[in-house]
Amino acid sequence: MSKYLLDANLSPKTVAFLTETFGFDVVHQDDILPGSPTDDEVVEVAKREKRVIITFDRGFAEQYYQQERGCLGVIVLRLRNQRRPNVEHTLARFFQDEAPNLDLDSSLVLIDEGTVRVRSSP
Repeated sequence: MSKYLLDANLSPKTVAFLTETFGFDVVHQDDILPGSPTDDEVVEVAKREKRVIITFDRGFAEQYYQQERGCLGVIVLRLRNQRRPNVEHTLARFFQDEAPNLDLDSSLVLIDEGTVRVRSSP
């Protein structure tokens, strides 16, 4: 089962939601990387702890393509409504319907309004 790292741009309350709803091992970036870490530092922690990054930051998608393809998993949420209830509803739908068929540990997943796109390593 995958482990997850929520980027600082997601609510820390979403950690509890994912843990209670799905039993996932989830940490929030602020709990393990205080301050303002760089994207590279976040990626290094995610790789070391074998965690999939969940974020709104499209920069992690670029980093996946340019440097980290296949070395870690990234889920980028591209939602107009970024309020916590909508984020949690979107993640719940994704983890129930799509995630069981995916290798999240080495893929880039882009989730927007009603669409899930997956880019896997070659």
